[in-house]
Amino acid sequence: MSEQTRTKPSGQSILEAVSAHLTALRSCITEPTRIREEDLASKLGVSRTPVREALIRLDSTGLISLRPGKGALLQPVSDKDYLEWLQLREQLEGFAAREAALNASQRDVDGLRALFAPFLKPGAAEAQPEAYAQANVRFHARIIGLADNQLLEKVWESFGHHQTSCRRKTIERLHRAEDSLREHLAIIQAIEDRNAQQAELLARQHVRHLYQAVASARAACGPSD
Repeated sequence: MSEQTRTKPSGQSILEAVSAHLTALRSCITEPTRIREEDLASKLGVSRTPVREALIRLDSTGLISLRPGKGALLQPVSDKDYLEWLQLREQLEGFAAREAALNASQRDVDGLRALFAPFLKPGAAEAQPEAYAQANVRFHARIIGLADNQLLEKVWESFGHHQTSCRRKTIERLHRAEDSLREHLAIIQAIEDRNAQQAELLARQHVRHLYQAVASARAACGPSD
């Protein structure tokens, strides 16, 4: 068997690569974008046939929409998409925080606290929106990781928390930095105390507060779906 044959990517690996690429691209667009099959194949270094098959499968997931004779269309994340994701996040992060309280070492807890150390002075989080948004993304990713559940991590990665929070500037737009920081620190304390029930409750409340803020803003300004 030749080296080329041994290293030929499988249909599943190409599907995963196409999905990951489109998910990342989706975080950078603000209007529907046409996806050219040949450009995508060239970008990933594979032939067009498995890319076409991947796009057909992804059409059924709603990530893209295939239009006869016009190719694939990638839609940006809408407020409706985001609100639906937050509803799921409340369940996922509650579970993750509970498991984190059972699994986390003191070193893990110290790492979580270190993320927010630059923002402890009053007004610091509001004054550094980009830096705080990045810390927020890393915090939630670490909580998911501390749950030590591979399926949970795959679900988290498949939608892309980065694109739905940092990219959308949710915290900055809703002026939630100080509330967000206070809620994060309370979750960390519950994890350090190994109070799994409290960690779950606080994590669920944290996401629910964000959902309520986004829903209220959407209602005031009109939907952007």
